[in-house]
Amino acid sequence: MSPNPHETASNRRQFLRLVGAASAGAVAFSGGAAATIADGLETATDDLQEALVVFDDAADVGRLAELDLAEGFYGYETLPIGYGLLSGDQLLEVAGWDEVRRVSPNVELDWEHDDARPDTRARDVQEGEGLETPYTGENVHAAVIDTGIDGAHPDLEENLEANWQWVGNPLDEGGDEDVWVDLGLVNSDDVGHGTHCSGSIGADGSESDGEYRGMAPDVTLTSYSTNASLTLLKATSAYDHLLTLQEAGEHEIHLASNSYGAGPGEFDPWDPLNVATWHAYEADVLVSFSAGNDGPENDTLGQRKQAPYVMNVAAAHADQSITDFSSRGDTEGNHDRETAFGNVVDLYSGVPEAEIDGPLGLHRPGVAAKGADVMSTLNPAQPLWALGEDEELWYGLLSGTSMACPVAVGCASLVIDAFLEHHGEVPDPIDVISTLEATADAEATDGLEEPSGTADYTPTNAGAGYVDALAATRRGEDGDLASFEEVILAGE
Repeated sequence: MSPNPHETASNRRQFLRLVGAASAGAVAFSGGAAATIADGLETATDDLQEALVVFDDAADVGRLAELDLAEGFYGYETLPIGYGLLSGDQLLEVAGWDEVRRVSPNVELDWEHDDARPDTRARDVQEGEGLETPYTGENVHAAVIDTGIDGAHPDLEENLEANWQWVGNPLDEGGDEDVWVDLGLVNSDDVGHGTHCSGSIGADGSESDGEYRGMAPDVTLTSYSTNASLTLLKATSAYDHLLTLQEAGEHEIHLASNSYGAGPGEFDPWDPLNVATWHAYEADVLVSFSAGNDGPENDTLGQRKQAPYVMNVAAAHADQSITDFSSRGDTEGNHDRETAFGNVVDLYSGVPEAEIDGPLGLHRPGVAAKGADVMSTLNPAQPLWALGEDEELWYGLLSGTSMACPVAVGCASLVIDAFLEHHGEVPDPIDVISTLEATADAEATDGLEEPSGTADYTPTNAGAGYVDALAATRRGEDGDLASFEEVILAGE
């Protein structure tokens, strides 16, 4: 996409000046720092271990063939990542290659689950309140990387474009077989988690006379089903597949919703999933993560949620107070997105990490959204449907930051929809994030006498405040997207 002339401060242009001739969406990592082997891999063993190897460039992945691995290896098509079964000696050998940045275990990731439209004012946007026209996400395409989707659900089937499911072993047949297959309008979700998240973004409400519509009921949806067991391999492979199709012009995805994590940690820019989400950002995809369910203690955000180029969403009750389970940021950590973003841009464009002065991670959520008792789409045959305390056939109540993330993604869809409608191009994801932060309500809980959770908003529990889809969409409609400098965090 070309730089956006309507932005208050075009971060895309700033980025292009920094990286020079490197083209946006196709940035190869440079620099010769030796890779480190991430925790969880053993080097003093002959046992084969699942490993993901992050290279400087996708063209380097083929070097794994030098190892003559018994099971072969799986080279991603777009991302600079390879996957294989390696012994301890092979791990050490690969980690010593100049073009390798990180060697990581194929860890398991966890789903983070423990009517939001009026709370976020998305209903006002759908009705065109105070806007030139209503917006429903009609021009926008969102991907949901999750347990799958009920493609036959009456609220979802009209909006579902692709229902990709992970199949087989990528090392079978030398890794030449497709690992993602489009199942069409069938149920690819054995749990219900992904169906619920997809509905919060883009259910059309047909089975509830519109009562349980998603935030953006006309958005186009693509689902990536990893089944009930999510691993780092599956999550990164989903991004590789998404970006390969994006580069080929087979789809144009604007957002990716990720309601999963692996517990607290410190941001690692060379983690395979962080590399994947950076490439997604470079392809104009706004990546959003749930904050995590490790609250209420401070410094409990997962490391992949701390990437300064993604949106990280905290969970709130219906009264907009923050839930106890929602993970918190670090009170002593970095809360300045602009600084961390600039440092990460420098790192990924070749500046040695030792020469970067300042933080790389963002130790706070971006915004808060409803994540407790969220009503959304479910199939009665899905296990999670039985957990809801309701009598709706096609819907269910679930709680978790998993539920807050897609609510915020739906709100972001409305902002992008308005911008596309009036200005004809895709806004830079970082500017949409800044706009959602700059327009968030930092005083949403003022006056609460008996809050359900924490009413005192801080940067570590609510970021900039409670998401306000109407205020953010107005700015998208006007082409007046926010800069970093306009963001004022809650309590500051």
